[in-house]
Amino acid sequence: MTSTDPLRPKLRHVEVQRIEQDGQGFFLIKDPLRLAAKTLLVRIELGPFLGLADGKLTVDEIDSTVRSRVESEVSQDAVRDMFQQLDELFLLEGQRFNAEKDRALYEYQSGDFRIPALEGQAYPADPDRLLDMFESFAPGVSDDQEPSGRDLKAIVSPHIDYERGGNSYAEVWRKAAPDLQDVELAVVFGTDHHGAGPRLTLTNQSYATPWNIFPTDRDLVGKLARVLDRDPDVKDHPFRDELNHRSEHSIELASLWLNWAVGDNAVQMLPILCGSLDRYVREDGSLRASAPDDHIQIADAIGMLQQVARHRKTVFVAAADLSHVGPVFGDEEKSDDLIRREIEEHDTELMSAVVKGDHREFLDVLRRENDYSRVCGMAPIYMALWAAGATDGTWMGYQQCNSDASGASFVSIAGALLY
Repeated sequence: MTSTDPLRPKLRHVEVQRIEQDGQGFFLIKDPLRLAAKTLLVRIELGPFLGLADGKLTVDEIDSTVRSRVESEVSQDAVRDMFQQLDELFLLEGQRFNAEKDRALYEYQSGDFRIPALEGQAYPADPDRLLDMFESFAPGVSDDQEPSGRDLKAIVSPHIDYERGGNSYAEVWRKAAPDLQDVELAVVFGTDHHGAGPRLTLTNQSYATPWNIFPTDRDLVGKLARVLDRDPDVKDHPFRDELNHRSEHSIELASLWLNWAVGDNAVQMLPILCGSLDRYVREDGSLRASAPDDHIQIADAIGMLQQVARHRKTVFVAAADLSHVGPVFGDEEKSDDLIRREIEEHDTELMSAVVKGDHREFLDVLRRENDYSRVCGMAPIYMALWAAGATDGTWMGYQQCNSDASGASFVSIAGALLY
């Protein structure tokens, strides 16, 4: 085994979901970086052993520690085999993981463009079929909107899958489209679901869609990178998590609608993944008394984008969902009608701050309730509001989308146009 210390396995940041197959319980372990071609099923009985994989204990010490606490019928060979599989699938920190990550990053950076992660899965790869899909959403909203005559500064768009959120996407982007025809630069802030923060992660790769390739403004990437690289707390701040762009869906799903809205117009794009801002809103957060505005390098980067927007027709896009509620997301209670109404009231308060263009009020709403509803679009919305400097807007397309078959869990979404 080749973890950080070959004898002391340390599990990476992974996605873990509890499932049942043939009456047996398993943990389904997925790699957000998708370094391996397959996922791993781990028997529930192995959970206590897996839980001690923090790089401090050897495999044998993990085995003996668990058995000193609980009776276990799991064999020592099964424990060793689990850690061997984790290592083979690059799920443990260490040399094998680092080498494979470097290889994957080189491959990503060497490509002509970012290969869409969800094409042919979440949406059709065929341009005509994709157009048919988009036209099927929100049939009551016309594609023939008139320009508003106002300066559209920012858009909040969902990033949920189209199957559940298509109508919300369509309502937002159909109303935005007439005001996007003279846009030269689209700065798209997306949620980095697996990125630490505060962090703005850049890439030089251009995002492709079935219709087009949005050329990334590499000159602007370079200028922003030089600013963010001054961060004394994060080595290589602008590109440390660049590989997350490869499989992250938030920017990808919003960029297709942006492409649909601008058509063949020559628009450059600046894709930016936003790491978590939880430290600014959680009660136990060390930075809760401050705000992202106090992060010098991020503030300078936002200031640079504001300066760019004064000279180029720019729209800021937040690819962002709202609340995540129910057992699927860690809540003990199932979502009933009362909970759904409470979340709708909470989301309405959030969106009221959004349409004022007030990023500080938006953060304050989340702080008051300790972000209990897990607003995963917190960071991109905050950054888009901050950069855009909008003062007015409208929001629309509110939905609560089920996240399990019973409706016990849901994700809420909405969109907004800001002027």
